[in-house]
Amino acid sequence: MTKKYGTDHPDKVDLITEKDGVCYLYVVQSDALDGEKTLALQQKLNNYLSFILDGQLEKEFPERAKLKKIVRIDLQYTPTGVAAEFLMKVKPVFEAEGVGFEYTVQGPPK
Repeated sequence: MTKKYGTDHPDKVDLITEKDGVCYLYVVQSDALDGEKTLALQQKLNNYLSFILDGQLEKEFPERAKLKKIVRIDLQYTPTGVAAEFLMKVKPVFEAEGVGFEYTVQGPPK
């Protein structure tokens, strides 16, 4: 079965929700991040930032465009190596553009 989310589809926004006056744009990542997947994640996050900054979010979801925006990644596996380094460097880049960034590690499904 082919996944239709995460780094397998770097050009797609996986999920957009709203809670407590915040617009969350989620990346759903079920595979561990290796070097290749980290590059795809970088591309995906660049696309998310463009989606927000270039007005596509406002065009598709005008009611959410005025809200605070946070890009959030839900990981199944704890990032290590280059993936961990990359995730530490992303937050200030997003914040410089007025967009929040966070990630959580859910752990593999049992």
